[in-house]
Amino acid sequence: MELIICKDYEEMSRKAASLAADSVRQNPRALLSFPGGDTPLGMVHAFADLVNAGEVDISKARYVSLDEWVGLSDTDEGSCGLFNRTELLGRLQKPFLDAHIIDGAAKDIEAERKALDAYIARYGPLDVSVLGIGMNGHLGFNEDGVDFGLHAHIIPLSDVTKKVMTKYFGEKCHPEYGISQGIAQIMAAKKVVLIANGAHKADILAQAVRGEVTNRVPASVLQNHPNCFVVADEAAAAKL
Repeated sequence: MELIICKDYEEMSRKAASLAADSVRQNPRALLSFPGGDTPLGMVHAFADLVNAGEVDISKARYVSLDEWVGLSDTDEGSCGLFNRTELLGRLQKPFLDAHIIDGAAKDIEAERKALDAYIARYGPLDVSVLGIGMNGHLGFNEDGVDFGLHAHIIPLSDVTKKVMTKYFGEKCHPEYGISQGIAQIMAAKKVVLIANGAHKADILAQAVRGEVTNRVPASVLQNHPNCFVVADEAAAAKL
């Protein structure tokens, strides 16, 4: 792991976007994956800015979403799909060659899981996987206790994740499951960029980076990745 400590959220976002852009420069036909949510918002905007400024060409690159709440589509408020459509793809003046966005509201969710696996198998492995870290150390919806050998899978959401999700849905929606790329696919990525900001992430980030490698803290598996960058602001990195 290479630890990059940034002074604030904006610097963290720009650095993570730059690392992702470097992967496309190295392989114009790259397959990229970004997370949704509050932490990566600045990063995806910064990446779109690089594309729109002509500093990176994604015309031959592909994009695949990381995860989704089961039951939600890319038109539902709080969904990862809506985040991808509006905050990343919708901001790009020059689009990816192709993008695969998980449909959590698919009538056949098992077929959707298989489609995610098939897309990564066809165009992967991932050239760069940008990830946030959950309060329980999850990566995507690879919740605590997850099997590190899994590819795309459907998983019950942890109690911690259910508490956090109220910031996205309030009391309007209560997903019970997530669909996600698996740890095996993340670990096969040529580059992984783990981003974290804020003092509330300091404890879990320290466990993931300095603690035991265990599925009780799924992000700890990244200690075994040969090309992993941990990009955190000073508050999140306070215990490192």
